[in-house]
Amino acid sequence: MELAISMEGHPDNVVPALIGGCRLAVTSQTSWKICDVPWHKNIIPIVAIPDFEISTEDARKVLPTQVSRADTIFNTAHLGLLLRGLATGRSDWLKTALQDKLHQPYRKQLIAGYDTVNSAAIDVGAYGMVISGAGPTLLALTDMEHSADVVAAIAATWQQYGIIASVQPLSIDQQGVKIISQTQIQ
Repeated sequence: MELAISMEGHPDNVVPALIGGCRLAVTSQTSWKICDVPWHKNIIPIVAIPDFEISTEDARKVLPTQVSRADTIFNTAHLGLLLRGLATGRSDWLKTALQDKLHQPYRKQLIAGYDTVNSAAIDVGAYGMVISGAGPTLLALTDMEHSADVVAAIAATWQQYGIIASVQPLSIDQQGVKIISQTQIQ
């Protein structure tokens, strides 16, 4: 895991891929601390990958060099609520928890149609939508009942901007990396 993190550079990508589940990865002075995040079975993540890219460098440039104490407290409190919302499936908690003041207000300007896509997803049942990393990939959370509507709304709304996106519901892989021997393949 340490090697994979050092090679890829983003533990939030590597750790769940290796060991499965939803995970928090926090560095201590000499190693990574990994914590599982319980994920309620009725929460469906929907990923939307548009047909354009944003460089991480450009996405970093739009962020302020300093943030207010109020915005920091806001995001910290919302992270706590997000963790509880993911564990319990409480839609009211998730709708509040998915709000952000540290990166989405700045990075959304780099994503054509962001506000319209976000509103369309929420209008048909998404709890909220976030920018994945630097973007432009978006992640919406919803329930099983609304997942098909959210997928369709995101894709259709981006098409209005001339953007083709791969939009699909995902499931949380609880196992992670699987090693398959040559004999298993045959």
